[in-house]
Amino acid sequence: MAMPRYRPLHLCLLILVIYTTPSIGLLNGTELLKAACNQTSDYAFCYATLTADPNAGGPQALAGDLANAALRLAQTKATHAQSLIPVLLQNATTSLDHNRLQMCQSSNNKAISQLSSANNDFNSDSLDTMVEEINTAARATNDCLNEIQDKGTHFSLLATINADLIKLYEICIVSTRYFTVEDLY
Repeated sequence: MAMPRYRPLHLCLLILVIYTTPSIGLLNGTELLKAACNQTSDYAFCYATLTADPNAGGPQALAGDLANAALRLAQTKATHAQSLIPVLLQNATTSLDHNRLQMCQSSNNKAISQLSSANNDFNSDSLDTMVEEINTAARATNDCLNEIQDKGTHFSLLATINADLIKLYEICIVSTRYFTVEDLY
């Protein structure tokens, strides 16, 4: 069987198509950030959050930079929630509110623990375990959010923090889908 003959023009076009076709593994910087944010439930939140971080929003940013930024911000927000809950508990006026907040405190502690473990796994390149831990943190945060959402204005700040946390978890997980070998070193 004879091999097909390619004319120089065909080869040039083939090479041009190969090098200009976006590939998940070749994206970085703004293109990567937009692609990852397009895969989240809140593009505007994702884009604003990541572009505010100089490492994640920079022109050479890799998927690991996006995931790391989201993970660090999630840890900061979870710690903020942790400090807010005792204040809300102190001001709780009903036993039902008190019970809701105690459940949130327990959920938040679990989320913080899982985020710490996820951070350790991220730094040791155990991505599958990191994703599992972030999903566990998300479920714990969502449990609290379900308890307090639309239950009164005194819960609104905690509900907002938890909603943002869930979005940050999502950004982190979506970012891992774009990891390349460069992200692991």
